[in-house]
Amino acid sequence: MHRRKSIQNIALLAGGLIALPNWAKAWSLDSLPMVGKSLNSAAENTLALIIETIIPESDTKGAKSLGVPAFVNTMLADCYEKKVIENVEKGLAVVEKLAIERYQKSFANLTTLQKEQLLLSLEKETDSNLKDFYSLIKNLTIQGYTSSEYVQTTFLKYEMAPGHYYGCVSI
Repeated sequence: MHRRKSIQNIALLAGGLIALPNWAKAWSLDSLPMVGKSLNSAAENTLALIIETIIPESDTKGAKSLGVPAFVNTMLADCYEKKVIENVEKGLAVVEKLAIERYQKSFANLTTLQKEQLLLSLEKETDSNLKDFYSLIKNLTIQGYTSSEYVQTTFLKYEMAPGHYYGCVSI
C-alpha cells in the first residue's frame, strides 16, 4: 500500500476542487490582468472605436460597454507575436489616415455610417496586411463579445453545471 502517495493525491484533488470555480468562471473586465501593454493610447482609442462600430450599443449592451477593447488588447499582448502587434498598429494608423483622406476628419469624429463604410472598405482591400488586420480585430471582437458573461448568461443560457441531481428519490 502506498499511503503517502494516496494522501498526496487526495490533497491535490481537494485543492483542485476548491480552485475549479474560480478557474471556470466567465471572464469579466476586472479579471483581465494586463501582462504587457501592446498598443499606445492613441491606437487603443482607435481600436475601441473600431470595436464599438463592429458591435454597437443598441437595446442590448455593445462591445465597448462589456469591456471587449480590454479583452482584445489583452489577447494581442498575451497571445500574438510582435509582428502581428506591429501589423495591428500599422492598420490602426492606416484607418486614421483613410478617415482623414476620405472625410477630412479623424476616425473619432466620423459619423457611424462613415465609420461603417470605412471598415467595410477594409474587407475589400487588396493589401493582405490590411485585410489581415481587420479580420483579426473583427474576429477578436466577436470572440470577446460572445464569450462575455453577459452574452453567455443572457442569450446563450449558459450554466456552469447544467442539470440537477436528485439524490434519494422515492420510487
